[in-house]
Order: sequence, then structure tokens, then C-alpha cells
Amino acid sequence: MIYCREARIGDGEGISQLSHQLGYTSTTEEIIERLNRLSSMTDHFVCVAEIDSLVVGWGHVQGRHSIESVPFAEIGGLVVDEHHRGAGIGKKIMSECEKWARMNGFNKIRVRSSGKREAAHRFYVAIGYEEKKWQKVFDKSL
Repeated sequence: MIYCREARIGDGEGISQLSHQLGYTSTTEEIIERLNRLSSMTDHFVCVAEIDSLVVGWGHVQGRHSIESVPFAEIGGLVVDEHHRGAGIGKKIMSECEKWARMNGFNKIRVRSSGKREAAHRFYVAIGYEEKKWQKVFDKSL
């Protein structure tokens, strides 16, 4: 049985381990610090999926506000443990994120996915998302 709920500080280790599967090597302490910060922001929601009290996935959705477009919700991250993929966990997490977005007045939700994550692209299309554009991302250290 898959159970989704809002993330808690005690989920830091599980979220960190799953983040490693995405290619992001954040420590448990860093995740806990971020969860603390995000939990005080009303325009962010982090949920986890559990099976038998084991965190097997997480999702993060946030409100996006910009000058050039109407506000929308955006998935900041989604990961399902590699040993549990294909069991409907990602779909359930996305459904929770979509529910949060609707409850917070957003009429559109967006997800960005790395160009090399082809399985993720197929997943998003299968659950009703439509590809809009490709883009490059540029970072600059400050």
C-alpha cells in the first residue's frame, strides 16, 4: 500500500538517499535544513511516498510567480526509489502535487526534466503532461 503525506524533518535521511539516485548528493543535514526552510513557506509543498513506513519517493511543488506570465505551480523535484519504479508511486506523488496546486489556486502545473531522462519524459506524457519546449540551463557561481 502506497501512502503519501507531507514530508517531515525525520524524512531527511530518506529524501537524501533518494536524491542521490537523481544525481544530487545532498547530505541529510542539508536536506533537513532545506525542509525546515521550505516548511515555513506557504508556496512550497514537499510530500513523501511510503510503503510499510519506508520512504520510497518524494515530490516537491512550488508556486511560480513572474512578471511575464500568470502564476503556475512547478514541480521542483520528483524521485522514486529505483527498486520501486513502475508501481504507481510517481503517479501518486504527482497527483498529490497537483492536488496541492489546485487547492492553492494554480490553474497550470509545469515540470522540467533533463534532456537525458527519457524514461521520465515518457512517464510525464503518460500521466497527461504535454511537452512544450527544450531549453538549456546556465549557472554562474556567486
